[in-house]
Amino acid sequence: MVAQRVVSPVFVGRGEELSALAAALDTAVEQGPAVALLAGEAGIGKSRLLAEFTRSLGPAVRVVGGVCAELGRDALPYAPLVTALRTLIRVEGVTPGPYRRLARWFPELGESGDGPEGGRHRLYEEVLALIERVAADRPLVISVEDLHWADAATCELLGFLVRNLTRPRVLLVLTHRPPGSGPLLSELARRPGTVRLRLDRFDEGDVGRQLTAILGTEPDPATVGRIHGRSDGNPLFVEALAHAEGRPGDGTRAVEAAPPLDGTGDSDAARTPEGARDLLLDGPRSLRSPARALLRLASVAGVRVGHRLLAEVAGRDGAELDVLLRELVDRSLLVAADDGYAFRHALIRDAVYEDLLPGERARLHARYAEALRDGAAPAELAAHAHAAGERGLARSAAYLAADRARRSYAYAEQVRLLGMVLDLWDADVRFDTDRIGVLTDAAEACMLSGDYARGIEYASAGLAAVDERREPERTALLLEHRGRLRHRLNATGVEDWERALELLPPGSSRRGRLLGVLAMGLLPEVDRARGPFEEALTIGRATDDALVTVRGLLGVGSLSGDLGMLAEARALAEHLDSNDLLLTVPMYEATLHTRAGDHSRAAEVADDGIRLARRYGLGRSRGAELARHTGSGLILAGRWDEAAAVLEESLRLDAPPQSRRGLRILAGRLSLLRGDLTAAAEAAAAVEHSEGGSLFARHQLLCLLAVAQGDPERADLLLERALSDPALTRIHSSDARQVLVAGALAQRARLSPRPGRELRERVAARQTQLAAADAALGVDGALDQAWQTMLRALVEDDGWDHAVTAWRRLRQPYELALCLFHSAQARPAADDRSAATARLREAARLAEDLRAAPLARQIARLLRPGPAQEGLTQGLTQREQEVLRLLAEGLSNRQIAARLHISPSTAGVHVSHILTKLHAATRTEAAAIAFRDGLAGSGHGGG
Repeated sequence: MVAQRVVSPVFVGRGEELSALAAALDTAVEQGPAVALLAGEAGIGKSRLLAEFTRSLGPAVRVVGGVCAELGRDALPYAPLVTALRTLIRVEGVTPGPYRRLARWFPELGESGDGPEGGRHRLYEEVLALIERVAADRPLVISVEDLHWADAATCELLGFLVRNLTRPRVLLVLTHRPPGSGPLLSELARRPGTVRLRLDRFDEGDVGRQLTAILGTEPDPATVGRIHGRSDGNPLFVEALAHAEGRPGDGTRAVEAAPPLDGTGDSDAARTPEGARDLLLDGPRSLRSPARALLRLASVAGVRVGHRLLAEVAGRDGAELDVLLRELVDRSLLVAADDGYAFRHALIRDAVYEDLLPGERARLHARYAEALRDGAAPAELAAHAHAAGERGLARSAAYLAADRARRSYAYAEQVRLLGMVLDLWDADVRFDTDRIGVLTDAAEACMLSGDYARGIEYASAGLAAVDERREPERTALLLEHRGRLRHRLNATGVEDWERALELLPPGSSRRGRLLGVLAMGLLPEVDRARGPFEEALTIGRATDDALVTVRGLLGVGSLSGDLGMLAEARALAEHLDSNDLLLTVPMYEATLHTRAGDHSRAAEVADDGIRLARRYGLGRSRGAELARHTGSGLILAGRWDEAAAVLEESLRLDAPPQSRRGLRILAGRLSLLRGDLTAAAEAAAAVEHSEGGSLFARHQLLCLLAVAQGDPERADLLLERALSDPALTRIHSSDARQVLVAGALAQRARLSPRPGRELRERVAARQTQLAAADAALGVDGALDQAWQTMLRALVEDDGWDHAVTAWRRLRQPYELALCLFHSAQARPAADDRSAATARLREAARLAEDLRAAPLARQIARLLRPGPAQEGLTQGLTQREQEVLRLLAEGLSNRQIAARLHISPSTAGVHVSHILTKLHAATRTEAAAIAFRDGLAGSGHGGG
């Protein structure tokens, strides 16, 4: 990864605050002078937000500002306001006036007055008069940054201005760091109408977007998570860490990283960037020696440390320790946290820890290890003992901590601790288990945590060490684990399972378990999976093995559409010690609900499973798979905003590769439906050449994307590849038919607008292929039946009433709107005009509710505005016409506001006025009028 920029060229994560500042300026213009207080810690982005806001205003607004210096009381009085006034006077060309007191600062204003009487009051009055005079012809924004460092004179003058400004078009924007004490800030906070904004730290999604902009490419989720954790979401630290990520060896010191005592990182984490280290160590290095020593001791514990442990290791307690801790808290280096203390920033802790000398670091770790020898905190003991060089103690503590992590469902922590055990392994020292046992446990923990690639390495190492002839069942277990890991990583693994079956006797419980795993891995090829599922169920019933029975019930129940068998499987799974299998149940339940057309129920079942997965520490593995079912159900049910939120959150969690591919395909499909071709193309590019996963889901996305991009011939080529794949007839028919429907839509696109005879013949031949492929498939449930009805209507351009009825019954709004649209196109006769219009209006409402912009534009072009609406767009103001053009593109009020740099409420007012003036009932009708009158369309970016 190479850092291309130090500062993000893209403004990230502050859209609401930017809109709030825009609204404050609207208030200042329309109602009178306004004040906006912008609070946030150092590096949080106050200056960046202010710069973006002022940049968005354009020449219609005059902007001036100044910055308070860190000198505080020793600073030049009025310095930030003098800077702002100088801009007004010298740059903006303000004509001289009777400013006798100001003339002492700015001689061009005329002769200065030196009389002592009322000097300060007259100075303030002249400043007030100058500001109101400048604001008389156009709005004025005055910014003062870093108010926490302001000198007393500046605070006094600002307070005077706030109390005495009366004329409109003046906005004061003041930035400061929390907590925001002091008379001026207290007065401003109490002032009616003051807009108070607090900038929070970035969440992981915002950090990811910031890193993408800085690096020029999307970083992997692990990098995003690591940098988010180390920066605590502070944008300045994100920039520093991103720069260090891209330039290894450019000055970052090669010191041992702090051990992961509290789960905040690992020993391979990037070192604190050199540029940030001096800033971070400025405060600690200025401490008195005893306080500095205590801070260093606390850094060895991690980001957080309990009071009792710190007191024991420090050898201090009572008033003496309290005094030192109070100094560290007052200096904002530590904060009180529950029964102990935490560093205010993780990077402060890292910088202090890295500043320790190697010997000093080892001795302090040894003191912590000695204090923790009672075994109450084995994970911390293992980390400290390891850092102190006590290998035997570290290995024993790590193994005990791994078992505790497993019992508390902390599987990622279990993997880390078992890795430590293996790293510290000594074959000459007696231990509670052998190395193959640790490798087997580690492989299983990787499967549960979602770290599939590492798990494959552990299982392979175990297989290399085990004697297959002496321990066939142990070998079979390692093969089962590796097969499951490979399957979840890239849909392979069948070879390992088949080899394992050869090692197990017929009819045994172990064989039954493996048969269930094999059958699940063979899906969606239903015919191949059916036999192993049935045999597993038979063995499970015969041996009374609940785990085998559950897998058999899931498979046979799914293939037969029997929800009762799935309910029996759930009841049995709830009493097993296998949360992984328990969370497989809702996947099969959601699949059956989807096939039956009950998409809301499918999403509900899967969403309940996600919550359970997170509770059991399986959010990254099983939770990611369940998110695919939730997202799919919500998309089909027309709950697109909820689907987008689920998909975005799951993709942020660094899902395993195969799950991530499925989530990206769904996210790309949703972006495509809403008209975000850039996001859809990015998702398609990420999955187009990847291994594993659903080939046909990728074909569907790529085919529809090609149509949307105006390349139906490429879409047809992709369809040809799908039709020539024998697996198309072996997967679930409802999945196969969705690919055929995408292909049928591509054929309609190929016929637009005026195809020649040869092209019509090729399209007819392809439609014949689609019909033949459809005939070769069975029909699996209500959803599959609806897809078949729609496919036949697309191929034959007939039967649209049946398709509309099918989707209306299943309550799938997008497919319903699409069929209503095509149905209206198929009713050209004059006597069908009213019916066609009614269908278009219903489709328009559905598309508008979904914010399905491409479909809404197609409908708008087909709707014919009546004579009463002719020429109505001429009555719109220039701003309303701008809003209408964006509305016709399918943008929401918030998106329109961002594009035009106005507040969302102002955009909403414009939209209401537009609908009233155009006599339009919906946004889609207004868009249709815009297309008709030439305000929207290809010439205006509307496509």
